[in-house]
Amino acid sequence: MILYDMHLHSTFSFDSELEMTAAADRALELGLSGIAFTDHLDVNYLADGSDVYYDFGDYLEAVDKVKAEYEGRLEILSAVEVGLQPHVVSENISRLSGYDFDYKIGSTHLISRIDPYDGTYFKVEPERVHAYRRYLREVITNVDLYHDFNTLGHFDYVVRYAPFGDNTIYFREFYDELKTVVGQMIRYGLAFEVNTRSYDKTPMDLEMLKAYKNAGGETVVIGSDAHKADRIGRNFKAAVELIKYCGFDHIAHFREGKPVYERID
Repeated sequence: MILYDMHLHSTFSFDSELEMTAAADRALELGLSGIAFTDHLDVNYLADGSDVYYDFGDYLEAVDKVKAEYEGRLEILSAVEVGLQPHVVSENISRLSGYDFDYKIGSTHLISRIDPYDGTYFKVEPERVHAYRRYLREVITNVDLYHDFNTLGHFDYVVRYAPFGDNTIYFREFYDELKTVVGQMIRYGLAFEVNTRSYDKTPMDLEMLKAYKNAGGETVVIGSDAHKADRIGRNFKAAVELIKYCGFDHIAHFREGKPVYERID
């Protein structure tokens, strides 16, 4: 089937050493039809308050070069992953102004300026329910304040680094918050991202994806969140089966800001 990896990072991201051509070559080996380079724009992200970003002009020039090199073999899509925080909305809008991308992801990486990545967050919030609820409420606040993007990125990012025995965010357990997130996706026309990196060790509660479907959601994308070539397309076969199981018969990618739907075989 036609399948795109809609979330991966190149050397334009501060935390990736993946060259665009290496990513493209790996995607071809896997039989993918296209990839999107969703490099980071995270304003006021680092501990010292500085930003994580790249020169969009240089980036788009690099994408165009790779796009030409792989034309007819692999579709290369321009994209950006916008880091969401309540106090950086105007700066995000300013930084993105004047640039056109095929695809934009909005992602919450920080909770009150703390990234779960290094474990600090779970020292501040050591209790599972409180830690997850606080994160989800941050997602809700962020999306209400800014939603000029196509897809809500890894709504359950926090599970990747959680130290609990059972790290899954269960729909029934966080019903109010997750129902609100689903409602935001529908209200603002946001796609549902199945981010396979989040589910390496922690399974997704499929009730969340079913709730999106039942609310009228139609647009599901798959992304590996790869920062290395061997991560590209990982667990996509299983992800497709789960998406199909939840009642979807298409998977989407984006081109020029619009969803393109491909039927699941």
